[in-house]
Amino acid sequence: MITANDLDEALQKTIILFHQNRVPSSKAAYYVTTEYFRLLRARAEAEANNQTWLEILSQLKKRCPDYAVRDFSNLADNSCYQGEILLHPNTSFLDDDQALLLALGGTRVLLRLFVSVLGPFYHLYIEEMDQANQFKIIESATIEQQQIVEIVKQTVEGYGYHFVNKAKLLEVVPDMTTAFHNQNEVLVFHCIFSDFMGFYQ
Repeated sequence: MITANDLDEALQKTIILFHQNRVPSSKAAYYVTTEYFRLLRARAEAEANNQTWLEILSQLKKRCPDYAVRDFSNLADNSCYQGEILLHPNTSFLDDDQALLLALGGTRVLLRLFVSVLGPFYHLYIEEMDQANQFKIIESATIEQQQIVEIVKQTVEGYGYHFVNKAKLLEVVPDMTTAFHNQNEVLVFHCIFSDFMGFYQ
């Protein structure tokens, strides 16, 4: 079993491998670093060789037959696969969020899953959205939601991934900049999952 120290060490090695730990002279200089090219190559390889991710999605669909599961990955901008599970039984995703919200009575609840393509790390949380497009993270899940969370964790960990908690993901990585964040703004989340996406506070 991996310890907290082992996980921290693996995270640090991954961050250093794909992100330079020095502030570049300019944004243009950032885009021509060895680390950035390595990051782009890892995303491209994950796009081309996504069999494990597809198996994870397939397993989730089998193990959660009453819930809609979809791939929401965008490896052009992110360093992770993304999955979503709509936590409303026997309800399908719709292309129109407002139509879906209307069908659900004004509130949509889903589980967001992030699986890094840079290292064996994953994270998930449950999110609620209302008709005003306001988002809220649900910290106290229902029994049914907790059961789905456990199924997802068991499935993803069965493929060798390790859960990274919110506190760790919100840690600032010193002396580093990224494409979208300046020095003292870069979080662990930005380094292993997505520099492009926001992250809940």
